[in-house]
Amino acid sequence: MIHMFLPDDYLYSQKRYPVLYMFDGHNLFNDEDATFGKSWNLAASIIHAHRDLIVVGQECSHEGNDRLCEYSPYPFADEELQVLSEGYGDGTMHFFVHELKPYIDEHFPTLPQRETTWIGGSSCGGEMALYAGMRYNDVYSKSLVISPYLIPTADYFLMEASRTHFQQPSSFYFSWGALEGHGKHAFVQETKICTELANRLSKNGAQIYFNVKPEGEHTESSWEEETPEFLNYLFDHE
Repeated sequence: MIHMFLPDDYLYSQKRYPVLYMFDGHNLFNDEDATFGKSWNLAASIIHAHRDLIVVGQECSHEGNDRLCEYSPYPFADEELQVLSEGYGDGTMHFFVHELKPYIDEHFPTLPQRETTWIGGSSCGGEMALYAGMRYNDVYSKSLVISPYLIPTADYFLMEASRTHFQQPSSFYFSWGALEGHGKHAFVQETKICTELANRLSKNGAQIYFNVKPEGEHTESSWEEETPEFLNYLFDHE
């Protein structure tokens, strides 16, 4: 299922809009749709910020651990979650790039060029946004990498970052919180991984924006609070 936000005037304004593609679309707009009963309330934040934007959110599978397979481009094992994932994320991105984006561009008033085509997500969705910004940087110019679930796949991502060279302006918004994971050790690991990724991406021509949140948690409430910051990044950060 696809969840969307469209500006109120999109049918008659004759405007065309940038598009933010996102993962876990069911968690973005309405509490009643959200997995844990709390959404990002993203539509309200966009309206309050007076931003002209279309958001397209893909809903993940809710069967067992399927989401962890859909939203990882690489195989991994997570002993704590008792998950062994084959990593079907490239298939997910094939759908985003070759089916979803063409459909949205055909049926809605988008600005289809890469400069106004963005992608984002949190947790496993943040992992996918990072991957998309590297592997498909000809499609997406900005990636919101929010609270990314990177520890099990860090080595793969570091190799990908080292071999990705950006021919056009590309930028990545990395955010993570000190209260995510289990204690300070997880925060230190995440900080180390994100910093090294940023160094490699920057070396190969990408721009990096960091938002480290001292009170940040791995929750929809925390990501809702962050919304004004990443909207400013999308529209105002070059």
